[in-house]
Amino acid sequence: MSYRIQLAEVDLGNLLFEDKAPLEFDSSGSVSDQHLHDIAKECTRHFFKLFWALPTEVVDNVTISKLPKPTFRLPREKRIPAVRDLTRWERFAKLKGIKNKKKSRKIWDPTTQSWRPRWGKDRINAPKDKWFIEVPDNSDPYEDQFAKLTKEKNERRAKNELQRLRNIARVVKPGQAPPVGVLSESQGSKNELSRALSIAKVSDASMGRFNAPVDERKISKKTEKKMKPRLKLSQVVGSKSTKKSAKIRKPPAKKKPMKKKGSRTGNKK
Repeated sequence: MSYRIQLAEVDLGNLLFEDKAPLEFDSSGSVSDQHLHDIAKECTRHFFKLFWALPTEVVDNVTISKLPKPTFRLPREKRIPAVRDLTRWERFAKLKGIKNKKKSRKIWDPTTQSWRPRWGKDRINAPKDKWFIEVPDNSDPYEDQFAKLTKEKNERRAKNELQRLRNIARVVKPGQAPPVGVLSESQGSKNELSRALSIAKVSDASMGRFNAPVDERKISKKTEKKMKPRLKLSQVVGSKSTKKSAKIRKPPAKKKPMKKKGSRTGNKK
């Protein structure tokens, strides 16, 4: 066994071979391609020698090798998730010692002679399956019971959504960005928008180096045109009214002064 193989670390669980032996440089201070080829050939041969020595088994007429437990700890791609805070119901159940009892997902319906979900879509005893609803004694006899069920369902849905938003607001700390699905209370100040713009400029792969410069004057002109489109007067009042109004606005022409007729000479007295 060579010196390089003795220093190598092999992790068959991750199919990893790590060569820790130093490279040999020639007189010019470089490593030849032939030397690198020989090193790769030697390491690959030793790795497959250890791999073929692993125990095997046959599954569905296919021979597979049993890999041992990995020894090298691979780094995490993402950070460890934070511990989620308990909701109001979870805290109440923990305080009272209430434990969830696991129930079957489906239940037998003797009416349709089939298994139906206990809750959710097409559940058993759904209000839509009832063709009549008995009017309680303490309710208005002229009240629509089907509309009442629909109203109560919408109220429960709104209450659950409000409770969900309260749980999210309770978890979010002051100054922390809210999670997806929760809108901020304000539109944000000018400094916040400037900071978000500066972060967005360097958020690409080149860190904003190859981005085209943005002319803010052109953007402002475009937004002004979009926000305040100019309408012609003919589009508002019509062509006939335009001609009429143009005549009214036109100043009257000045009358030319008439020349006074001079008296004839030599009038008879």
